[in-house]
Amino acid sequence: MARHRVTSVQELVDAAARVFERQGYAESTISDIATEAEVSKPTVYQYVSSKRWLLETIVEQVIYPLRDGIDAILTSDRTEREKLEAYLRLHTDSAVRYRTYYRVLVADEHQLSPQALRDYRSWARDVNHAAENLLHDCAKAGVIRDGLDVPAIVNLVNGMLMSISRWYRPSGRLTQDELHAQVLALLGGVIVPPDEAEGSTESAKGGQAQ
Repeated sequence: MARHRVTSVQELVDAAARVFERQGYAESTISDIATEAEVSKPTVYQYVSSKRWLLETIVEQVIYPLRDGIDAILTSDRTEREKLEAYLRLHTDSAVRYRTYYRVLVADEHQLSPQALRDYRSWARDVNHAAENLLHDCAKAGVIRDGLDVPAIVNLVNGMLMSISRWYRPSGRLTQDELHAQVLALLGGVIVPPDEAEGSTESAKGGQAQ
């Protein structure tokens, strides 16, 4: 059965991501992308301006949903624990949904234009800064353990979550819900369990009452 031919820019971006992942950006051509999408090379140029434009669009489609999602979480009226779990879930789901895009980003970041690279790195710094603020709030609320180096934890956690794109397969052993549960279990040395946190709060109240 013949594959469906592309009818939108998004389908061409998806085709480009598959080609870049398989061959690498430098070794890929517009002709390769046209073949993957089952259209002619002139048809590709009706939709997009260049191979680099496709790469930069792939990167944008990774970072913008994360940026908007993180902003929505941090400005919500959720508790600090709920915000932290939502942050972890957002990153986990993004790494699964955009796993091909993530792999292209990691492999070909250096192929971005200077401005696109600056924008990407600025965004990455903003994400880390937002996560650090969240963890500091979590520390004050007793959601994470005392004595942790917050910037180090942020880099370790974000790096781990990004790595999901390299090995996770939706058709594999774990569902996305199970994957998220594994992330929370792995962070047991960072996140204080709710019952333990409640006990600490009650002890603190008791000490103040005396």
